[in-house]
Amino acid sequence: MGSMSVPLVAFLHGLGRTPQFWQDQVSALPPGTRAVAPWLDGLRPGGSDGFELTRASDAVHGQLNRFGVDQVALVGSGLGASVAVAAAGRSPAAVSHLVLTDLLPRTAKLAGGLQRLAVRAMPTAQLAEAGLDRGKMLAMMKASASVDLRALLPQVTAQTLLLGGSGNPAGVTEARELAAGIAGARVEVIGRAGGSVPTEAPQEFNQLLYDFLA
Repeated sequence: MGSMSVPLVAFLHGLGRTPQFWQDQVSALPPGTRAVAPWLDGLRPGGSDGFELTRASDAVHGQLNRFGVDQVALVGSGLGASVAVAAAGRSPAAVSHLVLTDLLPRTAKLAGGLQRLAVRAMPTAQLAEAGLDRGKMLAMMKASASVDLRALLPQVTAQTLLLGGSGNPAGVTEARELAAGIAGARVEVIGRAGGSVPTEAPQEFNQLLYDFLA
């Protein structure tokens, strides 16, 4: 892996996660690459605003000003992937690459059931670290499940890679459906991973991620 021409990589975590979610990716950054892993707007513990997709995607673009760059590569998991698509659709010229993983299924009924299971399975300590309790988490999941990104897909000009875990078929289906709406998008399915590819298969994820960004 040589150095990359991408001026900045922003890693966007999912709901019920913290920016530490990306430690396996940040620790493997190619030399000379600048990266940021911010809290998603509205998800920082103690914040009172609540999550709103448009505002969260605008906050991502704020990182460009902070680092003095014209373009950013966005890497998003779960809700962070939704924010990344919104940012790339609303300001296409500002996003050079999109890498999306652990996509939330859109079908409301399916999404609701899967998400409730996911919340029940989440360790209380993990939720507490992210400043959430189960009730707040479910309310935010309900809000995020209603977000339909498809209207934004034709505007996306970023080079796009979607990664799914073979153990998360709903996420893989969503990846294929989103990819169909983005010009030139590619889908890769990683075995031995479920709903959290960057932490369950970090080596495979990093290889695909950094080869793609190079």
